[in-house]
Amino acid sequence: MKGILKRINTLKVKFTILTFFTYMILVTVTLVASYDHFFRNMITIYEGIGEEILNHASDDIIIDNIPKYLSGDYDREEYAATLEKLDRYVEYYKEIFYLYAYKINGDSPIATVIFDAQTDHDEIQVLGEDYELEWDLYAHIDQLQRGEPIGSLVDNTEWGYLLTCSKPLIGSDGVCQGYILVDFNLTETKERDIEFIASLFFVVFLLTLLILLFAMKAVSKRITGPIEKMYLCLKDFHFDTDEEREENIRLLRELDIKTNPEIQSLYEALVFTSTESYKYQNDFKDATQKLGAARVIAFRDPLTEVGNKNAFDRKMMALQKRIDCGEDIDLAVLMIDINNLKHINDTFGHDKGDSYIKGCCGVIKEHCRDSCIYRLGGDEFLVMLKGNAYKDRQAIYTEMVSAFEAEHLDEGKEPWERYSASVGMAEYYYYDSSLTEVVKRADRAMYDAKKAFKEKYGSYR
Repeated sequence: MKGILKRINTLKVKFTILTFFTYMILVTVTLVASYDHFFRNMITIYEGIGEEILNHASDDIIIDNIPKYLSGDYDREEYAATLEKLDRYVEYYKEIFYLYAYKINGDSPIATVIFDAQTDHDEIQVLGEDYELEWDLYAHIDQLQRGEPIGSLVDNTEWGYLLTCSKPLIGSDGVCQGYILVDFNLTETKERDIEFIASLFFVVFLLTLLILLFAMKAVSKRITGPIEKMYLCLKDFHFDTDEEREENIRLLRELDIKTNPEIQSLYEALVFTSTESYKYQNDFKDATQKLGAARVIAFRDPLTEVGNKNAFDRKMMALQKRIDCGEDIDLAVLMIDINNLKHINDTFGHDKGDSYIKGCCGVIKEHCRDSCIYRLGGDEFLVMLKGNAYKDRQAIYTEMVSAFEAEHLDEGKEPWERYSASVGMAEYYYYDSSLTEVVKRADRAMYDAKKAFKEKYGSYR
């Protein structure tokens, strides 16, 4: 008994057992996933068929006459003709198990039969009869009362594994008069799929067992032995000090493993990786610090210290992704273009122009302290107003416009200190296809403001 336990505890047997069960788990998961995929695909196909049947069948029903059917004051021949049309769907589409229409009675589990197409496996229910809704239908009673569409339902019932598709019958007055439903029995299809998966699993099981028995001997000699030596060596590794890391490399090299090319390459790669890892660990801290500095440079405007075009593009992508995922966001955009920057540069030099840009940015920062500010170009800035800033967007916009106008009119300052800019604002609406539309509207509003500025004050001060 001890000998058996000892043998089971060897790396050779452990490796074989682990490989076998890992492979079988993967095969099982793959087969189950395949079954689930094909079964879901079958559901999708039948949902398409059900939708087609329900669309045509609802067109054959005079929905506005349903109240007359239920009151008893109706044309019997017209009702019979409609029922005959529904019977033909059952005859033509062999997949149909039931085709019927109910009137939903408030929140009651008892519905009233409107139509019940003829099938060869059940008695016909007649107009006006009561029918107790199945639990899966009744679970959607709130939607059914409101006449809203519900998704397809799959349930294992006393009649078999049924897929139920439904459609509300909406009259010309917009009122739901009932639901038309179609059932498909998928029991036989599901059983065939299960039998196929079980047979395939049995075949794969036998083939796997046979292959592993033949491979066990070769694996234990050429693979598991060398791997076990490397494992025992790695198990004793310590990494607290440089001396311990150097000792790790020495012990690894002393193994001097000579075996088949695959394991030999693995061993050599392990020695090389350990050596290089020791080398790179010493430089890791410096590299991390440099990377952090590079990230700041990549997303920050060096003159104004606000976000640059790269930062703006990254923020736009992140917000657009949230919108594409269905999230509702509150966002307003301020587009700001500095007035007369070329005149300042040409007249007083680029040093004064840079000072003028920083001053204009200072006005923006003063009014948008908690918002994301980006410099998109030489004289163009953009601000994203969110949260509390979004709630105060109109006040922020008005105060910024007033501040720039006051700066422009202050003749006691030097020309490059009389900060002036045109401002346009736009809000994001739920029907916008992308944030680009918001930016474009803000840009147009800014150009309208710039045009008004030039008409009022001229191109230069």
